[in-house]
Amino acid sequence: MDLKKTGKALMLGGLLVGTAACGSNNESSDEPQGAQDVSIYSMSSTYEGEIRGYVGKYLQDELGVNVNVIPNSVGGTSRLETRLTTGELGDLIVFTTQKDLNRAKTAGIIEDLTEYKEKLPNVTRFEDAVARAETIFEGLYGIPTTVSQEAEVTKTNPTWLPSMRYDYYKELGSPEIETYWDYGVLAEQMVEAHPETENGDKFYALSLFSEWDGNSVNQLRSIAKSQGYTDTDGVNRYEFINVSVLDDSYEDILSEDSLYLQALKWANDLHKKGLLDPDSASQTWEDYLKKAEKGQSAIMPWGYTGELNFNPVNPELTSQGKGYKLVPNNDLLVADQKTTTYGNNWFWAVSKNAKNKDKALELLDFLYSDEGHLFWENGPQGIMWDINDDGKPYLTELGSGSWEAQAPEEAGGGALSETFKKLVNGPSVDQQSVSPILNEPANRSVWETTLLESATELDKQWTEDHDGALNSKEYLLENGLLASYDIADVPLVERGDELDLTYNQVGAVIKEYSWQMIYARDDETFDSLKNEMIEKAKNLGYDRCVESEQTIAQAWFAAR
Repeated sequence: MDLKKTGKALMLGGLLVGTAACGSNNESSDEPQGAQDVSIYSMSSTYEGEIRGYVGKYLQDELGVNVNVIPNSVGGTSRLETRLTTGELGDLIVFTTQKDLNRAKTAGIIEDLTEYKEKLPNVTRFEDAVARAETIFEGLYGIPTTVSQEAEVTKTNPTWLPSMRYDYYKELGSPEIETYWDYGVLAEQMVEAHPETENGDKFYALSLFSEWDGNSVNQLRSIAKSQGYTDTDGVNRYEFINVSVLDDSYEDILSEDSLYLQALKWANDLHKKGLLDPDSASQTWEDYLKKAEKGQSAIMPWGYTGELNFNPVNPELTSQGKGYKLVPNNDLLVADQKTTTYGNNWFWAVSKNAKNKDKALELLDFLYSDEGHLFWENGPQGIMWDINDDGKPYLTELGSGSWEAQAPEEAGGGALSETFKKLVNGPSVDQQSVSPILNEPANRSVWETTLLESATELDKQWTEDHDGALNSKEYLLENGLLASYDIADVPLVERGDELDLTYNQVGAVIKEYSWQMIYARDDETFDSLKNEMIEKAKNLGYDRCVESEQTIAQAWFAAR
């Protein structure tokens, strides 16, 4: 594709609300014209240095700014304590916790942006988020990230959807599946028919990994999210209760017949039949992904590991209609968080010691503009993406290829993968919210053109079998299988040190015993370990933890 023909770059001068009007009061107006330096101290970035390439050139040409990124962590060691003492936090800061932002506020080194609101018209249009920040910090010391102007049902497939080898499912006659646990029956039949993958690797009914376990077995705990429960209200995370998004109810994960205990029994039944990957308790995320890419598990509890990890690296199979897709069950009701007008617990802030405060404010406001939203997510228009004659966004030939490819030299060069999003890792507007420029989300993976143009034979077969739905989310919406919920304005509840210690002790017991239960040799051993786990957890203060979370959930019920 001729990038010169498609390069309809957005010009900021007429599109950024009110930005130009700020120039007359710019403290740096006497400095020579040209790109000015702005540094970003990011608690979440792993990159250090100046942003160069096509992204850097765009920032220089359109905003007149050179951006330098300073990561908080170097070699695994946080530099925040030192920086709080010296006050050297760059010009802009990305905080990933309220606690750290409050520490910087207490140290007197971040600005209250209340007096700068007129220079932040794009930021302040997110009124709920701004009001929330002002309440939390008693002033506008931080700007919430991942904001949206409306609470919208997203177009992205939920993480918690299970996927299966769809071709094997069709081999079995596409049987109706009553409950989640019936996936185990189908997976067993798949393994009997296909004991090895196409490349000769061992094929299991189920493979898990433990690296991301918190206070329970993470993947099995998340099954509740496909049954109308959630473990977060969008602000607080619930470790030991599943909270309904349908009504004001919850279940604690160790209660009799809880979904978590049922999930442990389900995995144990597969283990006793020799169908569970024996490495599940010890393997890392990287180990697990390697097996996902090789298709060594009939069912993927987090379905994207099939659709986004196996399918793309096995085009010779997907072109034959072979690979992983959503296979719904009759009990499926996926809890799905909408975009939020309040933002999340990451924040942008401006340093009191900023060397170029006006330019920092201009850059910050740009990131919250409609144009900045698209730039942050997809880079400058005309390089990896563009808008066709029908007004629909699409990926260019370059954007549809490898992200290791180089951007055109005239655009600044550099690897396509070196995006602002990757280098800074500080979001602004939610990528899932609908862009008024595109009339679709900024997230290119859910654009209609992307879904149509990238559809494999496997995708086309699945779409034909599911009433023309282009992805799982569309099917869930059309069939009443999605429980979307709003994020309410609730406070982040910080646990004290004593309760935090109790959480860690209780969680360690639950996690240890859960894996032992999964690998129990028989039902008697499983039940014995379960009773021992519950007794030990309660003796360490499990009920206190549950009561604490129930109180937080009640506040959510009242607010939503």
